[in-house]
Amino acid sequence: MDFKLSEEEEKRRKEFFDGCKELSKEKPKDFIEGIEAEYEKANQAYITRCRKEFAKRGWLRLGWPPEYGGVGSHMDRVFFGEARGYYSLPGVDIFGIEMLGPTLIAMGNKEVKDRYLPGIGNGDTLWCELYSEPNAGSDLAAITATAIRKGDEYVINGQKTWTTNAHNADWGFGLFRTDPQGRKRRNISFLLMDMKTPGISINPLEYLNRMHMYNEVFFDDVHIPADQIVGEENQGWAVSQALVNFERSNVLAVSAVGRLLETLVEYCNETKVGGRPLAQDPFIRNKVAEMATEIEASRTLAYYIADQQNRNQLAALFESSAAKVFIGDIYERLGALGSDILGSYGQVSASRWARQKGIWESMYQAAFVLTISMGTNEIQKNIIAWYGLNMPRPLSPVSIEKALATAQAAK
Repeated sequence: MDFKLSEEEEKRRKEFFDGCKELSKEKPKDFIEGIEAEYEKANQAYITRCRKEFAKRGWLRLGWPPEYGGVGSHMDRVFFGEARGYYSLPGVDIFGIEMLGPTLIAMGNKEVKDRYLPGIGNGDTLWCELYSEPNAGSDLAAITATAIRKGDEYVINGQKTWTTNAHNADWGFGLFRTDPQGRKRRNISFLLMDMKTPGISINPLEYLNRMHMYNEVFFDDVHIPADQIVGEENQGWAVSQALVNFERSNVLAVSAVGRLLETLVEYCNETKVGGRPLAQDPFIRNKVAEMATEIEASRTLAYYIADQQNRNQLAALFESSAAKVFIGDIYERLGALGSDILGSYGQVSASRWARQKGIWESMYQAAFVLTISMGTNEIQKNIIAWYGLNMPRPLSPVSIEKALATAQAAK
């Protein structure tokens, strides 16, 4: 791809940044920043304000087909993500807008698109992702929650965990075993459901500081219509792989860490130790420059993936995984760097001693989330090795035994 933006792209990018800048001026003084900002009760009024404004401008339907109210391109989605990340604006349901919407467009039939895309694109319907289970997180294909077809319904039983925003979501999408005796990955279906359906119960999983982002979700004979399936029955794994490409290529986090680095540079310019600004310390300058370089590299990778999507190509699975691993590592190391530079001041948040609203204490504690969510970085590295580098998969103990037995018999 040509990494130089056209004149029209530069104009569109500026439009997103100008719009987000104006909206950021309305941000309440008590607005809680960070990864959890989208789900905090205290932020909900401002979140709703942002969502309505984005919907009015059509920014929740960027890159969609015109028949579903779409405007702009996939590159516009990147520009919008950059602007929103830079100004730390909430108001975009990542599960509906960033994940499910593009997946339905790519994989859903006309009936499903007509039924669900308007609510997503207008910001009227909030979604959650029903994937992880107590014994199936990294190995998602090992899920045990079942959805058994009975006539025109699926009856769902089981449990999901670490479900972000289930307590606020109107609807959920998830993977369920529809053929308990079928082969792994060929016995899973991708289903949609109203989270108010009888039989669904939600228990909060709070942080130690009482922030509420995650939940356990239990299904006890939950009946949903059979037409709330995306793709074919038992072919949900293919749908899920399309979804994770959109999930892992989000540029929002890239722009957010870029803004955080600017905040750290401001602190280094303003804070003096031994009579001179921290910014003049060669060790700190090198560390900050290294971080800035890596953030720019991650932004370029996000642009490349968006360019692939703009060409009506699903970005290669390993490329999305690479972007996810890279930004997760950067986020974690930036949190550590900020805490190191601030020293003891970086260990407090709700205190008169806190610097920069205590964002570094919060970031240091929450930074690990991006290395676990959307599939752990360890799993992403396997995907990169297998699909990107064509490296062989390790043999299972059973396969090793069979290979040894075959070799022995051949002697």
